[in-house]
Amino acid sequence: MKHIYMLFAVLAISSTALAQLPSGSIAPDFTATDINGTEWNLYDLLDEGNTVILDFSATWCGPCWNYALGGTLEDMYSTFGPEGTGDLYVFYLESDDSTTDADLNGTGTATTGDWVSITNFPIIDNASNIFDSYSNTYYPTIYTVCPDGTENATTGEMEYSLVESGQTTFEGHVAAAFQNCANSITGAAPLMTYNGETSSCGGGEWMASTSVSNLGSDDVTEMVFAVELNGAAQTDVTWSGVLSNGGNETIDLGSYNEIGTFDYSLVSVNGASWNADGTAAIVGSTEATSYVQVRITTDNWPEETGWTIESASGMYIDGIATGSLAGSNDTEFTWDVALDLNECYVFTMIDTYGDGLYASQWGDYADGVASIVSMDGMDEVGVVLDYNGASGVEFGELVAGMEVTSVTGITENDLTSSVNVFPNPFSDNTTLSFSAAEAGQASVVVYNLIGEKVIEMNLGNIAAGTQSLQLNFSSLEAGIYLVNLTAGNETSTLRVTNVQ
Repeated sequence: MKHIYMLFAVLAISSTALAQLPSGSIAPDFTATDINGTEWNLYDLLDEGNTVILDFSATWCGPCWNYALGGTLEDMYSTFGPEGTGDLYVFYLESDDSTTDADLNGTGTATTGDWVSITNFPIIDNASNIFDSYSNTYYPTIYTVCPDGTENATTGEMEYSLVESGQTTFEGHVAAAFQNCANSITGAAPLMTYNGETSSCGGGEWMASTSVSNLGSDDVTEMVFAVELNGAAQTDVTWSGVLSNGGNETIDLGSYNEIGTFDYSLVSVNGASWNADGTAAIVGSTEATSYVQVRITTDNWPEETGWTIESASGMYIDGIATGSLAGSNDTEFTWDVALDLNECYVFTMIDTYGDGLYASQWGDYADGVASIVSMDGMDEVGVVLDYNGASGVEFGELVAGMEVTSVTGITENDLTSSVNVFPNPFSDNTTLSFSAAEAGQASVVVYNLIGEKVIEMNLGNIAAGTQSLQLNFSSLEAGIYLVNLTAGNETSTLRVTNVQ
């Protein structure tokens, strides 16, 4: 994360600093007046059963402005706020007290634009005291505070916990506000997630669809979707049926041949207007061999980086979870991946902060690079993806399509080809075996599918040759996990299933 410290003089005279409040912490209460003169108390809103989103930003903060322009929090407020279902409040807290009213209105010297005109929810200025009470260290910091509080056994007062929801999508904020929080939405409340194809294999037809869950108290009986492809309107899609609270339905949004940007909007629910948007990037496919290398040189924030390769049907093939490279700043990694002939795959690289590997914009840091290279043994025979953070290109997701058109060999003594987990699936315990080409340090880290580290094993300095060790999942829930093995300079990630 990019830490933007406001009070340099304070840091210069203080040797200690509070850590930012982690998810699950109790949200400090506050009372503040917005720029229109309305006074707000956080706990009063929570006592009334509202979820509250707190957006700590600064008028000069570029990532804050870019996220605001996307309109995600504005859509949350208009859909679920006082003029919508009445279940949620959003606040913009301008947390750098050195900024001015002119900066808020886009005419000052420390501003990225007119914040007042693009923000439809309350703006609280001079909120550095609230920023500090949450021990924040960077902008933007976005929290969701849940109304399902607990009573303090000592004071008898209610306390409410928070989660750092961050710069997520509309769907991500809805999940944080109404799934993570025990707060149902009044009326019908469909939540969309794109689950269609994201690549056109060999330039052929691709299918679009969205998964819709109803988080509201009323049944959804009709939905109308407006669809655009590269800005051109397509035929509206109408669905009818019964989607009850907690139910899920996949909606077919049509088939297409053109690649590019696919936008879909839920414009009507049960005959009433609705405002929810989604976007999917549809990529073409570059020819690749059956053996490719994923190469990434991390920047100063490697914990933000992750990647996956999935088949055209969405089956997971390989990847690493975000967080798994933590501590490996400015480090080159190579992963070997075997693919099937005449199949198409989608590579997705993730940066949780949204700035890609463009680290030099934050100071004297080296930019990262990423590539996918088709291999034949030790020889490079083609390039699928070539990205350099020094180009200034930022991303939250970087997507590339591949179509395997030829079979090539993989090098001997390759770590990826020698790693095996058996049995898989398993119940509580399984065995990881691999062959190390040379002696060196080795470690195993296991992540769940949301990137949390659940097992960590430092194997120390291992000898060259075949290695075997037991993995114990008995303390973990049944589910899918990613086992990340590092031996020397090689890394391999396997997908395993604990069925208990």
